[in-house]
Amino acid sequence: MAKPSAFAKLKAVDIAPPAAVESSSAVGNRPNSKQANRVGKKTVIFYELPEAVRELKRLAVDQDRTMQDMMQEALDDLLVKYGKHAFGKR
Repeated sequence: MAKPSAFAKLKAVDIAPPAAVESSSAVGNRPNSKQANRVGKKTVIFYELPEAVRELKRLAVDQDRTMQDMMQEALDDLLVKYGKHAFGKR
């Protein structure tokens, strides 16, 4: 007997009725979901080899610093290298 497809399994699951939509006034009363130290900042994402990330984590532990702090230093060093203004402590 053939194995049922993932789609067939999903169709067989009972789906609960959707929850009531919140009113606009309730949505406006939610606290800001951003952490305080992230307010006013933008996310920067890049992809790196797992080995390089592992070394960055080790370096951060060795220096007793966070990866965030290490990456900020790296960005400042890069900006200075190309004649731009470093932002220093954030």
